[in-house]
Amino acid sequence: MKLKIICDCDNTMPLPGMPVDDGQTLLYLLGRPDVELLGVTTSFGNGSIDQVYEATQRLLRAVGRADLPLLRGAERRGAPPTEAARFLADMAAAHLGEISLLVLGPHGNLRGAAALDPAFYANLRQVACMGGYLRPLPGPFWSTVRELNLSADPEGAWMTLNAPCPVTLMHAQVCLDAPFDAAELAPLASFDQRIYAALADFVRRGAAQGRVPADYLWDLLPAVFLSHPELFSNERAWLRSSIADLETGKLVLGAPGDGAEIAMPERIRDREGFYRVLYAAWERVATVAPL
Repeated sequence: MKLKIICDCDNTMPLPGMPVDDGQTLLYLLGRPDVELLGVTTSFGNGSIDQVYEATQRLLRAVGRADLPLLRGAERRGAPPTEAARFLADMAAAHLGEISLLVLGPHGNLRGAAALDPAFYANLRQVACMGGYLRPLPGPFWSTVRELNLSADPEGAWMTLNAPCPVTLMHAQVCLDAPFDAAELAPLASFDQRIYAALADFVRRGAAQGRVPADYLWDLLPAVFLSHPELFSNERAWLRSSIADLETGKLVLGAPGDGAEIAMPERIRDREGFYRVLYAAWERVATVAPL
């Protein structure tokens, strides 16, 4: 049976110079034969809600999936429930215990869904998300990078991390296990020149602006975890971050029993396998409808 997923994202691919990891993740989901993508909800984050909605609409149209439900969501921290929140609440109630919610941006749409239906989180099968950090990231470049996914709507993030359904969080440290520089980019050129060119352009722009000369696959980690959890280590943690902590993306760990128990992998156990499943999914999308 296929894994039912809704993707809540702040995608800005294919807008020039904007982050591409949400778009890479959508392409991965669309290329997985064992995934049924039920819809995409959008949020501000990497760009404004208008930029994110337009970019996601363009991306889905480009790969022949304009048929997928695409809902406009939160435009700012504390925004009232949107059509995206209503979609999430209704779908979770209609598919009790079946939907895996993949959260790639701020958590305002989830907060809105819980306001519309207090049973929203309990109705889900699980939530997998990316965000936060355990300690400052290394080096002069990373120290200037602001955490976004948890901090942009910390009230929503706190609700998610303390939800009654299973929660998996990929934090910034484990995401550094997945660089995507020239060596990892090269295989893409063999089956989709346009995907390759878009990602290579992002890496080049980053290097020219003094960023790390690589694309890091931040949002892909929780997506790959949903379909291939065996590729990751299986640590669990007790998380006791307050809303004030989450305003900066800070993850505060507690002793067993102190806080919310979540899955929080510390590393990619099989990096070769991780990249292999990415290429297979992306090639499948390129074969069906090149970007």
